Amino acid sequence: MKSGLTLLLLFLFTRGFAQADSSHFIKVNFLYGSKPLRAHKSTERKHFGGIHGGHVTIQAGDLDYSFRRTSKPTHIFPSKKRESSFSVRKLEGQSRYGPGRKTVTFIIPVARQQYESLHQIHQAYCDTTPYDYAFFGMRCAAATREILGKIGVMKKRSRFFNIATAFYPKRLRLKLLRLAKSNNFEMITTEGRPTRKWERD
Repeated sequence: MKSGLTLLLLFLFTRGFAQADSSHFIKVNFLYGSKPLRAHKSTERKHFGGIHGGHVTIQAGDLDYSFRRTSKPTHIFPSKKRESSFSVRKLEGQSRYGPGRKTVTFIIPVARQQYESLHQIHQAYCDTTPYDYAFFGMRCAAATREILGKIGVMKKRSRFFNIATAFYPKRLRLKLLRLAKSNNFEMITTEGRPTRKWERD
């Protein structure tokens, strides 16, 4: 009887602790790839990657972290001379992307340790970029996949696996869509302006 009561109390305690420890959230912000519609080519800009482009960032609190290239043209293969950077933007309570963009944001609950680890990783990467930005190498989606693996939101994989399976944002976005549906993560979407052709899931 006593052992059963002890187990019950232990279960309630650990369950309450887990809930309290999961009170942090991160946001994974996706901008869909797009290109101008033919009738609007004179007024709409071309974006890197076009319909298979887009971008993805990780937001923690009011800070949004992004991996980008720093030179044009983009390196085809990774170079020892790293033309890349991790940057941080303070959003001041605003959305990551402006109006008229097609986006989806995944709101993912994480434990305090995961949340703190994310900030530590991003701070270290902003101080010293860990890899070059290259077409056949690390780009925003692969970098996001790597970091989500490091903090345990996704399964941790090798760099080659991250590059191969998150070659561009859509491939990672589809994985997170499945993860969100199976775990009931909140998603926020916005519709893109009708003067552009937007990527579909």
